Amino acid sequence: MAEIAKILVSGPFGSGKTTFIKYVTDEQFSGNDVPTTGELAKFKAMTTVGMDFGILHVDDDLDVHLFGTPGQARFSFMWKIMSKGALGTVFLVDGASERALTEAQTMLKAYQDMPDMKLVVGVSKQDLPDAKSLNDIAEMLDLGNTPMFAVDAREEKDARFLIMALLQEVLAGEEADDLELGDF
Repeated sequence: MAEIAKILVSGPFGSGKTTFIKYVTDEQFSGNDVPTTGELAKFKAMTTVGMDFGILHVDDDLDVHLFGTPGQARFSFMWKIMSKGALGTVFLVDGASERALTEAQTMLKAYQDMPDMKLVVGVSKQDLPDAKSLNDIAEMLDLGNTPMFAVDAREEKDARFLIMALLQEVLAGEEADDLELGDF
């Protein structure tokens, strides 16, 4: 029986969480997508209700269970609840959206305040003309030593890279040398 690692995939509305889980997992179970309402409807036609969930079979010894959190601030009470038992969080942010970057500041702080929560940040949509530089985003989000990478949430290799980076962060904080992750 494989060990199970729980990882959150979080970030503001429209940052690519559902897409990330869709393209990286071997098995995906998602909440229903419904039409976006209110002010956010101008950014995205459909949004996920509840959460996304997917399973990545790393090897015979490790399965990663990915839990996509709601990205809207009104669901912030769920972030801490969903973090129980998680090894860490892959935090996605749309690097071309001022709205998303502003929301990410508050949202990221909530994760940084969780004890022992390891984080890696994936900046999506870097190919768009309005995208901010990674240096500007790191400064804006006050990331310090938190690893940050440009990613395309639609690319399986990028998603796997972020998961591996998070698992390496977790291992760096562990004293046990006998845990190996294998090659993705």
